[in-house]
Amino acid sequence: MTGTSQVHGVMDAEQYDRLIRSIVPCQPALLSTIVDYLPPDSRNVLELGCGTGILTGMVRDAFPDAAITGIDLSPEMLNMTSAKPGLGGVRFLAQDLRDAWPAERYDAVITSLCLHHVLPAERASVARRAARALVPGGRFICGDIFGADHEWEERVLREIWCRGMRRGGAPDEVITGMIAQREKHLPTFTTASWFRDMLIGSGFARAMVPFTSGFVGLVVGFLSEDCDRDNAQLSGMEVRHPEVSGT
Repeated sequence: MTGTSQVHGVMDAEQYDRLIRSIVPCQPALLSTIVDYLPPDSRNVLELGCGTGILTGMVRDAFPDAAITGIDLSPEMLNMTSAKPGLGGVRFLAQDLRDAWPAERYDAVITSLCLHHVLPAERASVARRAARALVPGGRFICGDIFGADHEWEERVLREIWCRGMRRGGAPDEVITGMIAQREKHLPTFTTASWFRDMLIGSGFARAMVPFTSGFVGLVVGFLSEDCDRDNAQLSGMEVRHPEVSGT
């Protein structure tokens, strides 16, 4: 999710597809795992922060008959997405994910490498909204950038990340820019375990972390079959979320 023609302040939208695998070396595995965790009978999917449509295309391939809605703040990203072959019929909306979503019920709400751009309280708000927007038994699937549990882990993972970016061919200025961006936003990053626990407090019956690689993690929230009743109960009580843990 970005409001300008640049992503992370280090590359233009036109460079995104070419550089993302070097910046996030595990990106192919992350996206394929997101698709694996979609409900097997998915008919209506909402993607938050769809970017240039890399994950969108994978969802379309796996579920060719599903209705897919993609939301992204960047018109430049969406211009690239809408021009890609194979994505005809996908509804793309240029808006902030914190704004109102189409008033529908979805089998899955998915997002990849997006929610770390908003504050922890806003991530929790997105999770609660996803719980209300999903059909009974639906899933919220979030692949994102997370913080480390300890400062020493942060140092080790950052060293490995830099090595992976260089091995993947990322230019030095991009690597420097990505490190600067992580340093800038580190105080607002949460751990994957925080996000998992937050989902339980946001209306999901179960949550798990089925994939991690360095700073990247995948968290899946499973709504119960009685989610309408559960959400009604949650709306009548104060929902507490875990505190943001530093790295």
